Amino acid sequence: MKKLYLLFVLSIVSLFILILISGCTKPRPYGNDYAIHVVADSTIWKQAEPIVRKIFEKTEPTPQPEKLFTIIKEKNRGYTRFKNLLFISTLDAQDDQSQMINSSLAEAARAKVEQGEIMFTKQEEWAQDQKIMFLIGTDVTSLLSKMAEKEDDIVFQFEDHWRQFHKNILYTMGEQTDIEKHLLNNYGWTFKLPNDYKLKLQSARDRFVLFHRKVPLRWVSVFWEEATDPNVITKEYCINKRNSFTKNFYEGEEVEEKFEEVIVEEVDFLNRRALKLKGLWKNDQKIAGGPFRMYCFFDGATERIYFIDMHLFSPNLKKSKLHYLRQMDILAHTFKTILEVKPEDL
Repeated sequence: MKKLYLLFVLSIVSLFILILISGCTKPRPYGNDYAIHVVADSTIWKQAEPIVRKIFEKTEPTPQPEKLFTIIKEKNRGYTRFKNLLFISTLDAQDDQSQMINSSLAEAARAKVEQGEIMFTKQEEWAQDQKIMFLIGTDVTSLLSKMAEKEDDIVFQFEDHWRQFHKNILYTMGEQTDIEKHLLNNYGWTFKLPNDYKLKLQSARDRFVLFHRKVPLRWVSVFWEEATDPNVITKEYCINKRNSFTKNFYEGEEVEEKFEEVIVEEVDFLNRRALKLKGLWKNDQKIAGGPFRMYCFFDGATERIYFIDMHLFSPNLKKSKLHYLRQMDILAHTFKTILEVKPEDL
């Protein structure tokens, strides 16, 4: 009898806690992670649309072109639950839509607009995991001009929001600290390795480690060599090095440039100058191919050049391949050397 009473009390307490939590949390958002819903007056939108799409709808070959984000112009007022929201207006606009947007500005924010600032952001205003951006100028001409100047800053806000959200998902099942310590002790570097990635191959002699995950098939590998001159890092150098280790460890795979030229960007990778390569790979023996991404950078503290390579194979994948490449990029950005983290800190 006491056990039944205890179970009853526990169930009531659990129900109370559940009701309390549900009453305090905001609702889940609508819309997918890559859709940005725009709220703006039609007159302003007509002028702003080309640059907004230029900023957010850049494409990358996977090999089919995929957009970074998709812009959706909202026509009704039921937009508050969307995950990604972009409000656009100007202070001199007289239409109801712009007046509504401008009324949400605090006096301090309005003063900043008058001084030349155009971008303001909010988190979880109406829903969980929500990102809201306001792009507001004194007039359309100055707004569009400043948007063109701040393209990278504008898109970064939504990219970083996506990255933080999916980083939590990637590590929701924990990480493999034993393997992380093994990498650090034996090779002098490590990753935060999610539980669903497997250590597929490792060779101290060849300075190569490969991780693998299925559904879809994904590989993340690290190759490194001793070096003192960062100036050797060029597009050709990186492609040649990739072809050398993929020939040995990826069963004859090589970079494919006949149909799609490799895109190279100079980026900041964890406070290091790096080249980021975006391209396609092929394997003529297996009649296979797909997209890859690779960071190539010099680490002066350890006097090494590192190559962090990410690629996947899933010809029948109906979902975005870019999605999985971006997830692997999250993993890559947890890279640390033994001079940055100690085994006992993992």
